[in-house]
Amino acid sequence: MRVHPAIAALRSDRAPQRHAQAAMTAALDGWRAEPEAARVLAQFKQFGGGARLEECPALDAMFTGQGAAEAAMASLVRHFCEGIASHPLAHPPFRNGFDGKASSLLLARSGRASLVLQAREPGAYAYSSVTFFDDLRYEAVLAGRAEAAILRIHGPLEQVRFTEEALALEGGVRLGLACASEAMRVTHVERRLVTLSLVQASATPNPAREYDRDTGRLLHLSAGSLATSRREMMVALLGRMQRRDAAPVLAGMALREHDRGLRWQALRECLALDTAQGFAALARIARNPADNLYAEAAALHARLLEDYPQLGEVEIA
Repeated sequence: MRVHPAIAALRSDRAPQRHAQAAMTAALDGWRAEPEAARVLAQFKQFGGGARLEECPALDAMFTGQGAAEAAMASLVRHFCEGIASHPLAHPPFRNGFDGKASSLLLARSGRASLVLQAREPGAYAYSSVTFFDDLRYEAVLAGRAEAAILRIHGPLEQVRFTEEALALEGGVRLGLACASEAMRVTHVERRLVTLSLVQASATPNPAREYDRDTGRLLHLSAGSLATSRREMMVALLGRMQRRDAAPVLAGMALREHDRGLRWQALRECLALDTAQGFAALARIARNPADNLYAEAAALHARLLEDYPQLGEVEIA
């Protein structure tokens, strides 16, 4: 296999690689030190703490006005292009992704907020499902041209219907979306579409909901936050490890936690590890109509008593 001399040099001597990455860090620091960028990032931190966009004027100007977002990204590009010109194999210090048609750079994250630069390549985009999150999302289109649609959902959780609003996206367009009921989908890109996205997650997010695009049928529910998702995985791991000593903790989570998905996962694992403790927790939930797991718990409670009558004695005890 042929290895380019520049890459071979990096493999044989780590010093140039360290210098290249130091140049990228210096480029980022240089951008952050610019007065306007410093104001935006300071207000971005406030936004991540739960402030409304209108309470952050410099940030608000980027996503409701004209020119500010373009100027901020032009400044960012200028700093990094100077660094990459001197170090072509350096990597900008941002989390990034590319799936063959769309790429993204995570420019900043603070608290509940994230700032993402995205690009979509020309071509058609098809979606078989649509997912809704408890987020607020603001979009600033920086360049390109594309066709898109905003989908809005109506109806009960399990079966919804969609209304659709067609959009033409090009430089200068600004959008705000309540992602619990609205989702934007780019359907065709004529010229590479570059957008800057600002997202604020809910402090107490409901589960994310994925629906079939054609029928509106609910396909999947998932944890609304990464922290809850991690805890669900920990609970599942305790179950797979057969940790019976964790049953009291899981029973407590099932009774006291707020998130429905986490409570249900803890209850299931507790039933599997220690039937008596798990069934006692299930019975308490099934007797409380005000509990947000009441319907599911009552149905499971009745089914288990029908299949295993001896559990009635456990409940009495």
